[in-house]
Parts: sequence; C-alpha cells; structure tokens
Amino acid sequence: MIAKLKLALGCVLIVILASAGLTMHVMSHSFDRVRSVVMPFERQAKEVYVGDEFSLPPADNDLPVYDRYTTRERRAKGLPQTYGAKRSYFYGDHVAYLTFDDGPNRANTEKILDILEREHIRATFFLTGRNVGRYPDVVRRIYQSGHAIGVHSYSHDYKKLYSSPQVYIDELLKTEEMIYHIIGVRPVISRAPGGTAGHFTKEYWQAIQDIGYVDIGWNALTGDADGTGRTAEKAVENLRSQLAARPYLNTHLIILMHDAAGHEETVKALPSIIAMLKQQGYAFRVVTPSTPPAW
Repeated sequence: MIAKLKLALGCVLIVILASAGLTMHVMSHSFDRVRSVVMPFERQAKEVYVGDEFSLPPADNDLPVYDRYTTRERRAKGLPQTYGAKRSYFYGDHVAYLTFDDGPNRANTEKILDILEREHIRATFFLTGRNVGRYPDVVRRIYQSGHAIGVHSYSHDYKKLYSSPQVYIDELLKTEEMIYHIIGVRPVISRAPGGTAGHFTKEYWQAIQDIGYVDIGWNALTGDADGTGRTAEKAVENLRSQLAARPYLNTHLIILMHDAAGHEETVKALPSIIAMLKQQGYAFRVVTPSTPPAW
C-alpha cells in the first residue's frame, strides 16, 4: 500500500515538474520574442545632449541637440554655460530645414505634425513661452516625435524684447524653464522674433553666447507672416521663386514658416512644399548648433 502511494505521489510530482518546465520554456520563449521587439526600439536615439563641459556633438549629427541642465542649474553646479566662441558647421548638398515659429497651436501644429509623420520628415519648432503654457501636450508631442525644439522668446513683443539684452535673456530663460518642466531637457537653439537684423547689437549676440544658445535665422520664407503668402498657392510659389533665384542656398536651405493661430494656409501648403523640395532632390534635417548661419 505504501509502495503504491509512493508511486502515485511520484507520478504527480513528475507531472507537476513537467508542467512547470513547459511553462518556463513558454515564458522564456515569449520573453525573448518581446525583448527582440522592444529592445531595438529602446536603443534608437531620438536626440543627443551637450556634455557636462558643454561640448557639442559632431557637426554631421542629424538629431535634435538638448541640454540635460537648465541654465540656472548649470550656474548652481558651477558647470560651463557655453560651448565657447567657435563651433563647426554642416554644409550638405540639397539640404532643407523646415522651421515653424510662434507655436505651438492646438489645431495647426497638430496637423503639421500629422503631415510630417506621414512624410517621415523631422522639422524644427521655435516656441513662444505663452503658447508653451497653453499647449504643453503639443510641446510634448513635438519632442516625442523626434523634432527639434528652439526658444522663440516668451512674449514675442518686439518693443519689450529689444529694449535691452537683459530683458531678452530673461524671456529666453523663462521659456527655457517652461519647456524643461514639460520634456525634461532644455533647448540650446533659439530664434529672435523678427530676426536679428535691426534688432541685435553686439551685446545681444554676446548675451546669448554666454549662456550657450545659438540663434538660427532663415534664408527662405513662404511669406505666411508678411502677407505675401496669404494663400497656400502663393506660399508655394513664393518659395519656388526663391529656390530658382538662389540655388547657392541648397547647402543649407532654412525655410521660415509659422504654425500659430491664423496660419491655416501654411498647413495647406506644407504637402506641396515638401513634394516640391523632394522633386528637386532635397533631404530634410533638423536644426542643430552646427546648422550654418543663414547667410
């Protein structure tokens, strides 16, 4: 009787162990399958960072460049606040930079992001602090989609911004902090509202360099802000004419557009602009500190 009981218990134990082994094999196999899918995605870099010593990435880098620290944090830690007086530039062959100012905006920016996603293109968005505060989720989507983000002041008020370099820097840093609290990194590129011509003195240039920012201008525009490109058709034609007149800009074509409220025609024009540039052999890059001066 005891022998039969031992035999029965042994059979039960064998079944249990076999089942456990099969379960572990299935779990291990399933984990390997999941790992083979997830891990490569996690390793795909979407951005690069300046080093603690504020070293810039190589000039041919085509990923958005950010800083893990805000300017205030760098000051508090005693870390360098700038890359220095010199930086390397990337000149390509038929390279286009699509840039959008004054956003984000719920309707227009979201539609632009949808278009860029369909076209597999990354662009650059220069954000104002006021709109960052209004649409933090759109800021987050821009960042998570792999586009580059730059600072475009807080208020976009020319009279205020160009009253002194300190006022300009205060607005830049205020917007920087807002962006940092949303995405956990801060930009190192900026664009002066209205451009630097007629606005920046040497003191302004020195002020932004002292905190590691690179101002990014433009050398082509659709005219969606000055009234010359009020319709999508006219915006495309404006850009076509500029490309024909200045073929030498194909090494770094930096196109100014806007995505704030009131720029619905820019959204309509964007697919045609992209198609035209592709037809002419252009590739698309995000703006980085190594993007050459516009002119």
